[in-house]
Amino acid sequence: MAQVMTPQPSDPEIPLFFNVDGVVGAAPAQNLREDVLLVQFCLRTIGDKPLAQTKPELVAACKQVNVTGVMDAATVNAIRVRQQVAKGLSQNSATMIDGRVSPAKGGYSYGAHWTIVLLNSDLQGRNLDVWPRMDKITGCPPELKTMVTRLVVGK
Repeated sequence: MAQVMTPQPSDPEIPLFFNVDGVVGAAPAQNLREDVLLVQFCLRTIGDKPLAQTKPELVAACKQVNVTGVMDAATVNAIRVRQQVAKGLSQNSATMIDGRVSPAKGGYSYGAHWTIVLLNSDLQGRNLDVWPRMDKITGCPPELKTMVTRLVVGK
């Protein structure tokens, strides 16, 4: 089950983010359905709503992701490409390119940003008008709408 995280110290750019409970992606991974939906929805949104600065290879990989809640090769590939783009932009050798989205622990980074934090930033940047109400973004799966209502709205 996905969760909302507000790390300390907080980042005014991303005051909260949706975290995963278990590892999502390439084996070995837990691939819990709600976590997979969250990652797939973030990735698909990158493909469906590319920003001017979004790398074409990332857009292409993310367009291949279907939001099903079931892990597949297209999702693992898109995760890897997102990690490669992050590593290339920051030129930070700490960025892991493993095709896995691990739960962020303790904050936004481990020496490089956690992939789940990057995916939240990607989703937020494309939906500033409704963030953090992910449930109001076109294409948000019903299970994620329920999660947002539970975690953000409090119902």
